[in-house]
Formats: sequence, structure tokens, C-alpha cells
Amino acid sequence: MNNQLPPPPAQMMQLITGFWTSCCVYSAAKLNIADHLKDKPQTAHQLAEATHSDAPSLYRVLRALSSVGVFKENEDHQFELTSLGNTLQTDAPGSMKAMAIAQLGDHYNAWGNLVYSIKTGHIAFDNIEGMSVWKYYEMHPEEGVNFIKAMSGLTGAVIQHVLPEYDFTSFNTIVDVGGGNGALLVAVLDKAPQAKGIVFDEEYVVAETKKLIAKKGFSSRCETAAGSFFEFIPENADAYLMKMVLHDWNDEQCLQILNNCNKAMKAGSKLLVLDSVIPEGNEPHPGKFMDINMLAMTGGRERTEKEFASLFSNAGLKLARVIPTHSPMFSIVEAIKE
Repeated sequence: MNNQLPPPPAQMMQLITGFWTSCCVYSAAKLNIADHLKDKPQTAHQLAEATHSDAPSLYRVLRALSSVGVFKENEDHQFELTSLGNTLQTDAPGSMKAMAIAQLGDHYNAWGNLVYSIKTGHIAFDNIEGMSVWKYYEMHPEEGVNFIKAMSGLTGAVIQHVLPEYDFTSFNTIVDVGGGNGALLVAVLDKAPQAKGIVFDEEYVVAETKKLIAKKGFSSRCETAAGSFFEFIPENADAYLMKMVLHDWNDEQCLQILNNCNKAMKAGSKLLVLDSVIPEGNEPHPGKFMDINMLAMTGGRERTEKEFASLFSNAGLKLARVIPTHSPMFSIVEAIKE
């Protein structure tokens, strides 16, 4: 077998045209192809009828995606789901369908305007849309709901690959700051039966969160609190969770959040930040490109261990340790109030 790399121009062509694959994935997600293939293989003609699409055009896209392992074309020219394609099902654990629709939908133009962020240090999305992404989601509720679903898909990955790396059984009260629909905190409480929890988020978010908590049977152990983490955070918990919160904001904004966290924490309380931790050097790491997403979309950033330590120190907290996990996107960054 020839394991030689292709020549540099061919390698560069692969890098340049990576968005071709992404756009095909986006199309499959928008057309619900994985949902249609959940129960049995189907031909492109059958899928075209179900999705009101042009069969020859759809076949070409499915053939391309089969070449990269998203689907598989069998001898009867039917398309089947693969383990990779399963992640595009709407209700799959850790579903990436909503993420595909967000990244190649409302995020796409900002990435096309990345040079603006590089030259100015300002947010490409704001420049394109004339508002922050958070305001955009308020004004475009369909896209906003999809983004919440995308974050829920990442929460599924955290529950599966990250939570097993940490022992929560020493905590009696846990607050999930920016906790969204509560799925993460419910999973933590399931691993820590002695603990009670609070999901803290904006009013319009936690209004729906209560329903999920009740559906999961955790109403007696988990409540919600509404507010902005830029103003206050619920007090006196043993542990505070922040999943993909700090990476949305610049250092000044993060310091404001962490100062409020410090005010809320008691001596010995722990803060557990679930974010990428960018390694030093040239090794590949998904956080290095997620960092560019933050540059273009929110003005936030992914951080190195040293940058986390500095940020915590400025807020009167101490970095205790960084715990790698089975998900390359996430580490558990533990800080303590002494």
C-alpha cells in the first residue's frame, strides 16, 4: 500500500475545498436524510420523493458523502447509515445535526468575513449582520432554537465522554452556570445522588428547563434560577459548572463573570470549567479552530492552561488542575476559592 502523502498542491487543494464536504453534510442535515434512513436503506429516488428533491442531484451528493463515510451505497444502489451518519439523526445521542445547520447556516457568512476579524480584532458576525449573534438569535427564534439544539448535542458528548472523568460525590449543592436545558446538571445529579442542583440561565431559557427537569424526574433535587451571570450568580454552592461559557467572551467579560462567581462561592468551593484547553506547540487540536469560530462569531476565545491560570488569578481564584477527557474538544479545568 502506498502511504505517501499527496504532493503539496494536492494537499492544499484538500484544505481549500474542505467546505465542499461541509456543505454536503449541511444539505443532508437540512433534508433529514439520516432520519429517513433510520429504519431501512433507500435509493436516491426514494429519498428524493420523501424530501421533494431532484433525484439525480441528490444521488450525486449522497455518493460524495458515501466516499467520506457519512453514508454507504450498497450493491442495490441503496444508501445506508454508517456510525458517522448516525450523528445526523435528529434524536441520536450527541446528535450533530443542529450543529451542522448552525455552522453552515447562520455562522457561515461570518467565516466568509474572517479577514475582517483578523485585520480589526472585531467580530465578523456583528459586521455582517449588524448585531451580536445573541441578538440575532432573539430576532430569529427558529435559528435560536436550532442553536440551543446544537449545544444540547455537545452536552450529549460531554455526558458520555467527560463526566466519567470526575467524581461529583463530595458536593451537596451544584450550580450549572448558563446551564441551558438542564441536561448536563441532571446527568451530574444522577452520578451524585446526595447532591441538589440549580440551573442558572436567562429567564426565557429556564422557563423551558423546568419541563425537562420534571420529565427526567428530578424536580425534588433540581431547581432553576433566572438571571445574567454578568450581574450575579447563586450563592454558597459547593461546585459551579460552566460548560462552553467562558469561551464565548473576551478576557474582560470573563473576569466580570468570574468575579461574580468568586462572590458567590464559599471557601473551598470549586469551579469546573468545561472548555477546550489549547496545547502548546504545533500538534493538531480541535480547540485551535474552535478558537477561530469564537473570533469570528462572539469575540471570545479558547485558552491555554496558562491563560486559564491567569484569568482565575485575576478573579481571586486558583487553578487546581486540568483533567483531560476522552473528548478532544473538552477538558475539565478545576479552580478553587481558598
